[in-house]
Amino acid sequence: MRKLAALWFTTMLGVVAAVLSMRKLFRSREDTRWTDAKLPGRCITVDGVAVHYVESAPPIGANVPAIVMVHGFGGNTYSFRYQLAALGQDYRCVALDLKGFGYSERPVNSDYSLTAQARLVLGAMDALGIERATLIGHSMGGEVVMRVAEMAPERVEKLVLAATVPGRKAWVAPRMGFMRPLMVPIARISAWSSWKRLFYDPSRLDLAAIRAAYTRPARIHGSLNTVWEMWEDVRRDAQIDFKRIKAPVLILWAEKERILPLPGRSLKWLQKRLPKATTVTIPRTGHMLLEEQPEAATAAIRRFVEGERAAAPSLADAMTPSA
Repeated sequence: MRKLAALWFTTMLGVVAAVLSMRKLFRSREDTRWTDAKLPGRCITVDGVAVHYVESAPPIGANVPAIVMVHGFGGNTYSFRYQLAALGQDYRCVALDLKGFGYSERPVNSDYSLTAQARLVLGAMDALGIERATLIGHSMGGEVVMRVAEMAPERVEKLVLAATVPGRKAWVAPRMGFMRPLMVPIARISAWSSWKRLFYDPSRLDLAAIRAAYTRPARIHGSLNTVWEMWEDVRRDAQIDFKRIKAPVLILWAEKERILPLPGRSLKWLQKRLPKATTVTIPRTGHMLLEEQPEAATAAIRRFVEGERAAAPSLADAMTPSA
């Protein structure tokens, strides 16, 4: 009897623990109103949406070219902190948070397609008085800036695609109502499984600080709704017309890309659509190459932006150009 009682007690403890774990897995962590969030930068209004941005530039009065930076899925202006500091000494650098991400507003029933996000970037450029700029896009942000270059080629000086998705029209499963409650556990499991695969060598980084900078804005109410609405909206995105992209292109690639599916094929597909693009592989990096090797990545960007005017730095140990 004692053994049966002990077995029953142990089983009940296991069941209770499992139930509590499942409840925790399904519980949303969104506990901050957007109006209460502490913004790292400022906001401008674009088509009725508050868009957060961080700017770094030389002293007031300097007439310098502009660089606009667009983050990837789940990212924010923090993704470009090193480039803002380094390039902001010589250029007007503006990092934007896309609608629904970072510290930008999260309107309900809005258009979260990548085409709409590209229009948002153009609107932000208008609001900030930027007529023409070099655009830098990381991951999903790479497709957004390619769509900007497709829509308004006259507004894009040069294009930098860092660990970017290739911009290929992909099939997206239809969204179904019963999936909505599963968004929280799916997001947690996805974040947990992919976190360390973002980097080549996580041991070299302050992962706690980096993770906090990315999870903090994810606690703003409406963050998961952005993903839910985006799921349906991106299905309407048309294939990019790469022939309309006229600006010179730099593709920055990670030596150990483990986030993008079939990265080798994705790179070749992109290179085929942009045959005049220059490709630079940054060694000892994963998907977050702008953060993992910021000096090498920023030096590659500077050389590309400045062209023949730049004195070529010694980068033999930092990067490997590829055809």
